[in-house]
Amino acid sequence: MVKLFFSYKFVLLLLLALAVAAGVATFLESIYDTATAQIFVYEALWYEAVMLLLIVSLFGIIFRTKMWRRFGAFVVHFAFIVIAIGAFMTRYMGEEGVLHVREHEVSNEMISVKPYLQIEADGKIYEHYLKLAQIGDNSFEIAQPIDGNTLKVKFHSYEPSPKGKRGVLNLKVGFNDTNMQDISIKGGVGWVSEPKVIEQNGKQILIAWGSKIINLPFSIRLNDFMLERYPGSQSPSSYASAIEVERDGLKVMDFVVFMNNPLTFQGYKLFQSSYDKDERGTVLEVNRDPGKIPTYIGYFLLCVGFVANFFTPHSRFLKLSKFVKNSQLVLVFALLVFANLPTNASENDIQNFRQNTANHANGEFSTLLVQDYMGRIKPISTEASEIVSKMAGTNSLFGLSPEQVVLGMSIDPTLWQDLKIIKVKNNEIKKLLNLSQDEQFVSFNFMFDEQGRYKLDKEVEEANEKSASKRGTLENELIKFDERINIAYLTMKGVFFRFIPISGDPTNKWLSPNEAFANPSVSKEIKVILNDYLTGLNLGISQNEWQKADAALKGIKNYQQKNSSHILPEQGRVKAEVLYNKLGVFKNLVYFYLFLGLFALFAGFSEILAHKRFVFIKKSLFVLLLLGFIVHTLGLALRWYVSGHAPWSDSYESMVYIGWSAILAGLVFFRSSLLTISASCLLAAIVMLVAHLSFVNPQITNLVPVLKSYWLTLHVSIITASYGFLGLGCLLGLMGLTLMVLKNTKNSERINAQIRYITAINELSLIVGLSMLTVGNFFGGIWANESWGRYWGWDSKETWSYVSILVYAIVLHLRFVPKLNSVYIFCVASVFAYGSIIMTYFGVNFYLTGLHSYAAGQAPQVPNFIYALVLFIVSISILALKGKDIKTI
Repeated sequence: MVKLFFSYKFVLLLLLALAVAAGVATFLESIYDTATAQIFVYEALWYEAVMLLLIVSLFGIIFRTKMWRRFGAFVVHFAFIVIAIGAFMTRYMGEEGVLHVREHEVSNEMISVKPYLQIEADGKIYEHYLKLAQIGDNSFEIAQPIDGNTLKVKFHSYEPSPKGKRGVLNLKVGFNDTNMQDISIKGGVGWVSEPKVIEQNGKQILIAWGSKIINLPFSIRLNDFMLERYPGSQSPSSYASAIEVERDGLKVMDFVVFMNNPLTFQGYKLFQSSYDKDERGTVLEVNRDPGKIPTYIGYFLLCVGFVANFFTPHSRFLKLSKFVKNSQLVLVFALLVFANLPTNASENDIQNFRQNTANHANGEFSTLLVQDYMGRIKPISTEASEIVSKMAGTNSLFGLSPEQVVLGMSIDPTLWQDLKIIKVKNNEIKKLLNLSQDEQFVSFNFMFDEQGRYKLDKEVEEANEKSASKRGTLENELIKFDERINIAYLTMKGVFFRFIPISGDPTNKWLSPNEAFANPSVSKEIKVILNDYLTGLNLGISQNEWQKADAALKGIKNYQQKNSSHILPEQGRVKAEVLYNKLGVFKNLVYFYLFLGLFALFAGFSEILAHKRFVFIKKSLFVLLLLGFIVHTLGLALRWYVSGHAPWSDSYESMVYIGWSAILAGLVFFRSSLLTISASCLLAAIVMLVAHLSFVNPQITNLVPVLKSYWLTLHVSIITASYGFLGLGCLLGLMGLTLMVLKNTKNSERINAQIRYITAINELSLIVGLSMLTVGNFFGGIWANESWGRYWGWDSKETWSYVSILVYAIVLHLRFVPKLNSVYIFCVASVFAYGSIIMTYFGVNFYLTGLHSYAAGQAPQVPNFIYALVLFIVSISILALKGKDIKTI
């Protein structure tokens, strides 16, 4: 029994139980509420017991295997024990609450984040921790001694309410079973409820359910709440609270609390959380955490252990590296191919416009600064690229640059209303409009009948009336198509082009030309310049005379500099952003990686079956891959410089970064196998292709205050890069299974050798990926703790990252169970394990509730090819059974 208790088999079962339960809990939270998930899983006694069993078993394995002989592995596993100790100290010894204070007022009261059933009698308060779920049996009975008698409080029923409202708890209360009173209490987490007053045995008893008031050993006076917004926008750039700390009525210190800058005082930490709508009050989260020091020590040991594991003699990583180094190397060459997008308009209609506007639109006009509705100041080149991409689903129309397109649409809307510039993709919408299936674009005017009525008015209205969860494919596509129609309309109205500052405006708001002409706050000087520019544009378009337009455009830029110099980006950054738009680095790299990967895949299998080597092709492939990686890196650096923050703060950027990490993984393991390079290229291509689909927004945006942290940069960069290494393992596992399918009696020896090579690379990649994933998650814990006072909140994103760590820990430890120590099982496990990463990244972002979601709006429908892909993988796994007899590494 003891041997089983301290075995890897038992530990893997515990890890599996923790992973499955946590994954199920995220769905409970999404369907019901956080409390339900906490009661059934996160805070359940059984779940904590499993964790405790895991720690004890881990201790036993460390001693049984004398793990200290392998320094890296020992430090990693010991670090988890230290972190667990810190976590238990935080949970059972820490305090957490919220303090609200108005300007020029003082408060020392924080509201607990935990709900309690509070009973007050004769001035004494008795507290019982009480959290209720929306499902299951919430029954409880409390026997509270009061002055020699026992007050019984029995659960009757619970009526949960929507988020942001109080639930209703119905109870039976009395000193004996024959005299029980029925009461209803409104309350719950975050609510300090009004107590219900009852009379029993001549005593007045007050009963309440909700958060309790905790008196701090010091007070906080709010002197000033400060909120900064992005220029011309309602979006907050940062907010801060200038406070005084008082103790015993005396001032102790002044401090300014803002995001990522908490106050530490007497063992408590105060974090900027939110603020009152009138901006005259602040909300501070308060935290006392005795487990911080052991937790941070554990994080440090974890980082040391993972790094040491790569260099520890006799470690699994070094053994696999040595095996790979002695492998045969065969690589192939692939061609660089870029795709050109088709056009759909007659050249004769716009030939004159194309020729006359090219220099002006793509030159000085492209660097004209505009302000978007989030307050970001950017060149009109970026605005034009976003408009054309959303409206037409392409980078250009009729051979015109995006700048030329928007210039034409705003100057001569009559012409452009008749041009086919609006993308129509859905076949059902084409049927509604009586279009042929080959038609790809429609004109703005086509969408209105002879009476000026919108042809899809009824259908779009019905689609919008349905909730997002009840919309089908057609409804979703109708809403998207209607958005493209509106973008075209607003572009032709000039609404998007806000490039005229209001002199002296405290919010730094900019106006479009039409708004500027009608606004009395705009000077006559700029109105004259603006009028000159508009007439100059007409002259330039018709006669190719641009002197007047160029001079007026220069005047507009000077006016921007004069009135808004304090918010304008540097000229170097503006030119860099225009260059970034012109190059389209990441979209072009999709084609490069895709064709490189497909060609390498085809040649790789051909090489294995034909048993040939191509030395020259190997060198050529390395040069091409390295060239692509350099271009990719420079593209990320350019976006970093343009945006002013690390390029992994949203879904588009993070997917591009995952593509970069996939290529990095391929280069790291380049000398191992041709299929490795194919896998890394295909992974990069697929991820970056998804990044350029319609539901992902590539727009550069301002950061919300909490994201302005160096811990965020570390957390996201490391954890997102891990997806590339783990994804490489997934594709290598799939290739290994495919090779098993291709095995026969004639080629089995050669194919077995190839399978072992790529399996070794697969395991190496998973070791690196799991190390990065784990370290990245714990850096995220530090970020969360330094930003709002808690390492872990069981948010869906956090939970699925935790599930992924457990899943890959199981995969990499399967070899310690004799019956599971198989190349075939490892390949299958490495393929299906990536499902946890896909769920972490896409599933949580688009289909579950949570704080971390990069996505906005409705969840996209799961594409049919996903189901086909899963069926294909399952089929390959079954067919590969015939070739599973392979010697382990």
